[in-house]
Amino acid sequence: MPYVSTFNRNQMMVCSWDSFVDQESIARLIDAFVNSLDLTKYHVKKAAKEGRPAYDPKGIYKLYIYGNRKRIRSSRKLAESCKINLEVKWMLGGVEPDFRTISDFRKDNIDSLKEIFHEFNRRISGAIEWGFTSVDGSKFQADNSKDRNFTKNKLDDRIKWLNAHTDEYLRILKDMDEQDELAETPEKLTREVIEAKLKEAQERLERYESYQKLMEETGYPSCP
Repeated sequence: MPYVSTFNRNQMMVCSWDSFVDQESIARLIDAFVNSLDLTKYHVKKAAKEGRPAYDPKGIYKLYIYGNRKRIRSSRKLAESCKINLEVKWMLGGVEPDFRTISDFRKDNIDSLKEIFHEFNRRISGAIEWGFTSVDGSKFQADNSKDRNFTKNKLDDRIKWLNAHTDEYLRILKDMDEQDELAETPEKLTREVIEAKLKEAQERLERYESYQKLMEETGYPSCP
């Protein structure tokens, strides 16, 4: 019985880097998220003007978020991923920072890394409409509900619901490679869908937070 055919390692290939990354890969979500950030808000430490050109900080932020989600927890393993992981090479545009560069970036920018991780967790949660989701044993209706009367407690629950989306969403992505049959996700993710959902989630979150601020300033128990 013949074996499955393998490719010829010396065969020339004509393809784009984009074709190596699945359209539903979390790498695309991370890439779209970091590219949407205004890094001037995060006090990123500027590289020295002397010497070789510095790496784009957005690439290093992408690497750390990806490593966190994929449980790549050491600078050496992150550096290795830059050489062998096609998704990482795609996100970083083929650059290969060494482990010292990666480690030093974390040390120099630990506060901004924490802020960006938190923002990612808040914004990724709106990437897919779930309908209903469980948070600490309670169920909260999705944002497309007709109920638009916000109390402070309801706003807290909605924002908590947005943040809680992250683990559930990432669990589905992870399980896609582990299960033969998986419950149908609400919609196929493309770059356009991801970017639109990220924008929608950010606008929704800003609206909720403005309601919270208004209630704190006025002392009103609810906000229509």
